[in-house]
Amino acid sequence: MKAFVTGGTGFIGSHLVEALIKSSDYDEVRCLVRNQEKWLSGHDFKQISGDLNDLSALGDGLQGVDVLFHVAGIVKAPTKKEFTQANVDATENLVRLAQKKGVKNLVILSSLAAAGPSNGHPKTERDPMEPVSMYGESKKEMEDAIARAASKEESIKIIRPPAVYGPREDQIFSFFQAFSKGICPIVGDGNNPRVSMVYVSDLVDGIMLAAEKQEAGVHTYFISGEGTHSWNEIKAITGRVLGKKAIPIKIKPNIVKKVAGVIENVASLFGKYPVINREKASELILEWTCSPAKAEKELNYRPKVSLAEGISRTIHWYKMHNWL
Repeated sequence: MKAFVTGGTGFIGSHLVEALIKSSDYDEVRCLVRNQEKWLSGHDFKQISGDLNDLSALGDGLQGVDVLFHVAGIVKAPTKKEFTQANVDATENLVRLAQKKGVKNLVILSSLAAAGPSNGHPKTERDPMEPVSMYGESKKEMEDAIARAASKEESIKIIRPPAVYGPREDQIFSFFQAFSKGICPIVGDGNNPRVSMVYVSDLVDGIMLAAEKQEAGVHTYFISGEGTHSWNEIKAITGRVLGKKAIPIKIKPNIVKKVAGVIENVASLFGKYPVINREKASELILEWTCSPAKAEKELNYRPKVSLAEGISRTIHWYKMHNWL
């Protein structure tokens, strides 16, 4: 089969492209590349130069392919308009272009953020969608746009991962970086709120399994690791892997919002996007858990990497590449 991947030079996308190249099911992998190959240098794939606004490049990428993997999108932006353009409009246009090119098998990456935080039990696909951030709202609107644009012949699988970690990840990395310097941020009291996480190779497995499901319609799946986790558990594992202790700094809701507000205001003075803002702070202190039961039943998905093994692999990679 032939595959076309958007977002293939990013964290998740690059791992997906590598897995597709290794898979005997795919004899050609095309990847939309905007500026540089980054993590894919030296890999055997067909480069399609352009971005999600380049309809000509997208058309070339889609021509004659069997599966579209749409992983591109943005997770940070100062305005709702920018989120909408990148995550909603671009996705809807891509789905409609895929229809014109006769591509009927699509796998599209969304997020747990589209469904919103959980409340005492892991989110399922049946639960109402209640996003609490501009990013989450854009992903929900993206899913709504996909449902509107989908044809009866298409098989579209929407994948909603929770926090994704692993080699090359540079957001959750800040936690490990702080820990390596002797500081461990703890959300809540350490036991609650809980979080779901997924190691990047497990997410890639789920994405590729979704491509095998070719039943017509729009199908949504949470792809997560096994169980849910407390910050105390994450702290203990990280300490064992790094072989050091760190001072726990408990992040309390009122304090984190005030600090985020200061950071946001200072960043605005210099015309820069803050590493954390009020919205992100509000999101951070909530419970983010989801259940992969539907994916396990319908896709035969099984997470293979435990949290302990995943953190160990991730930290090893950070050290090997001088991130830590």
